[in-house]
Amino acid sequence: MATLDDLLTTKTVADWKRSILNAAALIGLVTENWAEGGYTRTLLALFVQLYKTAGDVVKLIAASGFLDTAAGVWLTFLAKNLFNVERIEATVAKAPNALTLTNGGGGLFVFDVGDIIVAHNVTRKTYKNTTGGTLSPGVGQTVTLDLEAEEAGSDSSAGVGTLTDLVTTFLGVTCSNPVALVGLDEETDPALRQRCRDSLALLALGGIKRAYEFIAKSAKREDGTAVGVTRVRVMPSPGDGTTTVYIAGASGLVAVDDVAVVQAEFDAKVTPYGFDATAVSATNVSITTPCTIWIPSSLGLSEADARAAVFDALEAYVQTLPIGGVVISPATGKVYWRALLGIVAGAIPGTLKAQLTSEADVSIADGEVPVWAGVLSDTTVTQVST
Repeated sequence: MATLDDLLTTKTVADWKRSILNAAALIGLVTENWAEGGYTRTLLALFVQLYKTAGDVVKLIAASGFLDTAAGVWLTFLAKNLFNVERIEATVAKAPNALTLTNGGGGLFVFDVGDIIVAHNVTRKTYKNTTGGTLSPGVGQTVTLDLEAEEAGSDSSAGVGTLTDLVTTFLGVTCSNPVALVGLDEETDPALRQRCRDSLALLALGGIKRAYEFIAKSAKREDGTAVGVTRVRVMPSPGDGTTTVYIAGASGLVAVDDVAVVQAEFDAKVTPYGFDATAVSATNVSITTPCTIWIPSSLGLSEADARAAVFDALEAYVQTLPIGGVVISPATGKVYWRALLGIVAGAIPGTLKAQLTSEADVSIADGEVPVWAGVLSDTTVTQVST
């Protein structure tokens, strides 16, 4: 009888060949006489490939029955059919008041939704306005509009000040983004497994903490798109049957309409009768990390590539920091400068030295969420000959 470990273990072509030869020897066949290139060896190679293909299918099927071992599309099926949890699709990078247009002349411009296309100054990903507005004539006049990427996923994320190229041009008008836009890739297997486990909290009485976390992260709008909550903090109840649940996305602040979606989900699916849980968007606290790194010139990295590596590592780290910051009792929540330094130092393997311009922790209040607001130029790169 095969064990579960046997079913979950991938066998190579060499493993299958060895198994068949051993089986042949057990029934008395003299396998040493089978010449390479001969009929028997050729037939053996054919059977090995067939067994390898069948074995891989058996492993996939066996693994698909367990939350810890199912992966990819198999995990998607398991989550939906066993836990009634759907994998979250990739989200579009967007933000309110994310595009500022500045008039450099005397023209009057009236914009409707979708009139403006801007491009990232490095990746060339494009973005469109989702609200309209009027740019009054006069040098220095501005209008700020909501913006979203035309392509879903993290590749369309944009840091502050990177959306500076107007694809649809308007005479004398320039643009920039005063806030970051963050898109998310399709939910990873580990994150989906955790939400499946969190979903079991819905079976408990009393609307326990993990149930609120699960519902907030799983909330969808009427059109079926994910709200995009990635961070949740359930505050302790003051004892009067109420609690506050702070929510935030990868880029921090959650739009008012999306908070209402989460609130409706709380009311319908989690909050016990006679109690009250209020969904509140966390308030952004911008995190920037001006720093200097020293790297060996032998790494062959350009200064631009080195800056990008540090930027990406810090952005990914800050997006995972919890609402209320990192709490190390008895201190209140903070973003610790030494943790940021560690991210900088580890962003490029072989870094010789890393130093932050400011060695001060950033205090984060209960309803605040750290959001990345750094720019590439924050990192100074020094090449060292070794």
